[in-house]
Amino acid sequence: MMPSFFFNRCVLAMLAAVLAVPAVGQPVDRRVRPNPPRSARPAQRVQPDNATAVAKPAAVRTPSVRDVIGFTTARRRLRDAMPTGRGVAFGHVEGAGGSYAPSLKGPGFGQVVFSYASGPSTPSGHANATARFIYGDKGLAPGVEVVQCLTAGDFMGAKVLRSDTPGVPPAAVLGAHEAVSPRVYTHSWVGNPPEAAAGRVLRRLDYLIDAHDVVVVAGVNNGRQTPVPALLGSGHNVIAVGSTSGSNSGGYTRVEGPGRTKPDLVAPRGQTSYTTPVVAACAGLLIERADTLVARGAADAARSEVIKAALLGGCTRPKGWAPEAGHSLDAWSGAGVVNIDRSLRILKEPGLAPGGALRRRFGWSLAELSPGAVAGWNLTLPGTPGPVTLTAVWHRRIDGRQAVVKNKATDATAPYWVDLPRSADFDLAVVALDDQGPSTDLAVSASRVDNVELLVLEGLKKGAYRIELRRQAGEAEPAEPWAAALTWAIDLPPAAGKERVDAAP
Repeated sequence: MMPSFFFNRCVLAMLAAVLAVPAVGQPVDRRVRPNPPRSARPAQRVQPDNATAVAKPAAVRTPSVRDVIGFTTARRRLRDAMPTGRGVAFGHVEGAGGSYAPSLKGPGFGQVVFSYASGPSTPSGHANATARFIYGDKGLAPGVEVVQCLTAGDFMGAKVLRSDTPGVPPAAVLGAHEAVSPRVYTHSWVGNPPEAAAGRVLRRLDYLIDAHDVVVVAGVNNGRQTPVPALLGSGHNVIAVGSTSGSNSGGYTRVEGPGRTKPDLVAPRGQTSYTTPVVAACAGLLIERADTLVARGAADAARSEVIKAALLGGCTRPKGWAPEAGHSLDAWSGAGVVNIDRSLRILKEPGLAPGGALRRRFGWSLAELSPGAVAGWNLTLPGTPGPVTLTAVWHRRIDGRQAVVKNKATDATAPYWVDLPRSADFDLAVVALDDQGPSTDLAVSASRVDNVELLVLEGLKKGAYRIELRRQAGEAEPAEPWAAALTWAIDLPPAAGKERVDAAP
């Protein structure tokens, strides 16, 4: 339908009200909650990954955040080759005008340059606390040198998404030069504007991520009884973050495609304000690693759907993890607990082209399929491995054309940015190959609403298999080719000693 010449002033007014509300740190919910329903599966405390787990006396300290997310393991394994986020600019989005940026007094952030993109700011304690997880000598990404600080209102409005201006597309670059424009945005705030205003923000956000390969990490709300917030965690292309405590909103989105499972993954640190920067830092490390692959000719490595797939595909599952019926993610912990060591293993080498055979336990691929097409990768197991995790991620696309609408009564014209959304539908399957009979589907992930498919297979036997990414066909399916990222992680069997399931580490 052709948009009306007179832009919906009611929607604009509602959006303006949202932009004017300070975006604050998510509150701590100290109320005593009733027992969860039977379907509730809170994430339990996660132990360090197997590579670092050592028998110790019962009185040892609780594993640190770095232990739980595999950071300690990765740094020991990679040593000087450990990524630090160098060369990756960040966007740090907090609060409202006048107080939205970290404090620069005292030690902590080293040589990091903070740019006040939303004007002068007094120190924000919340921004300071979230920033310390990422930047500076004690941060998870100590190599980050450029951080663009801005308010939630400016991110949604004039500086980036321009959601309050119907004729102007989102900004591709923030700052004076592309080299300092953020490639990762971290958002430790939530918002729930009216549906029309939320949709306008989320469509522009999905466009920014898809068209410019920006990674956006956003927390869901605190409190197990809270619904999934509209902003920004309900974005299709966003990486929505919860907490390993299970005390975060979970379940299904309510806007822009209701019924999708969120969060996408979780991290340790209690409130989602502080789990979000943990995941954002991990995204920065992966982008630095991806840039080295791009330099080696793997041009697709830094695509934002590849980074998201590597983060979700590297997750470890907490006790009680189980996907929702008709979905591939758990309602409160998504794909599981972020693990940067496993994600870095996934991005160790250039991607494997469709049709190839898996030679390593960790890896990735990017396939572009037309409706009804299938891409396959062969997998031969010489023995029974541990869990095999397969993840597929693709983007929602937004039209993004610049149009002009005309008032028939006055012949006056006005610009309009077309935000019509569309998405493909993929299934992820594992096929057992049998020389004595027909091939059979061993497992299929086939959500009809999510743009993530995930399979966790345990007890696979020695034999030949094929991993298939299948694009659906139908009247509702867009006709153009569509890209999807695939990652795999094949664990060694428990107590396997030196037994291997592949030809290379």
